[in-house]
Amino acid sequence: MTSASPASPANAQPRSTHFEFQHPVFNVKGGYFAFMRPSDEVGFHFPLGEMFGVTPVARLQREFRLDPAGGDTRLLQTITQGLRYVREIRPGDSIPKEILDGSASWSVEDKHHALARNRLDLQVWSWVKGRERVIVLRQNQEQIAGDPDIQKNIADGRAALAQALGFAVEEIDFQLDRIAREIVYVEALRDRYAFIREIAQALARYNRVYGNHKTVEGEIARARALMQTPLKLFDSRFAQVDAKTGQVAALLKSADVAIELIRENRDDLHFGFMIWDALIEKWQSAIYERSDAAVALIKETYRFLATHYAATVPWTLSTQRR
Repeated sequence: MTSASPASPANAQPRSTHFEFQHPVFNVKGGYFAFMRPSDEVGFHFPLGEMFGVTPVARLQREFRLDPAGGDTRLLQTITQGLRYVREIRPGDSIPKEILDGSASWSVEDKHHALARNRLDLQVWSWVKGRERVIVLRQNQEQIAGDPDIQKNIADGRAALAQALGFAVEEIDFQLDRIAREIVYVEALRDRYAFIREIAQALARYNRVYGNHKTVEGEIARARALMQTPLKLFDSRFAQVDAKTGQVAALLKSADVAIELIRENRDDLHFGFMIWDALIEKWQSAIYERSDAAVALIKETYRFLATHYAATVPWTLSTQRR
């Protein structure tokens, strides 16, 4: 006998899917919400002629005496969460899907779908061969995945997994597809992370260019030292996902738990990478020779790292969300 679902309270508020504010202050044409960098305080940015002004959202709540239990206040709380997934939010925008149902609100390329599926197929292959290991190197994935003998082993592996776990083969395929749809975002983020690692390599190259210039060499050394903090943080996030997806039988037995962990790390990485976008773009056009532009970029990189990573505090989006 199935039990009836509990009735919703008569006064329950329907869940909002868009940032539809009631107070006119939040409907100023051209206004948007974003962090007031370098702090993590949320501000409402609004046009003032040819310039933009910004006011902390907390101040607006006080000055306009917004109802603490009102709809606008609830939306402002959601704004703070939403800015972990997008750079800015405008009144009327849809609430990020990460908040509504846990899925990602940003798109990936077709190659990332292929990488995610290859990765899981090769985990099945390594399991059935009795030498399971995490296969992350992409050249290995592409080489192995294109081998017809390995493709047969993968098909046999799904059947063997189904028997070992007491699942139907169709259930194995279903769960692998579910997990692949989550890993695809991690693979896309892995590509983005490559640009950050390139900055670390570029600083090493500039260290050779300015090897006998004490002032600039010192600036590079400080930047390279600070660079280790984000690299370790990001490496740790990827390692958590790789470890969780590296044992396919355990992964399939706890798919829901695995998907939650993948999404948590996906969101933390995406949030952590957003602040790097402008700096990454500038490094794309770097020329490795002595110049005023090179010195300015090195100094900007040091200031960026000192601003965001000098403090020895735990960096985690998931903790902030709770």
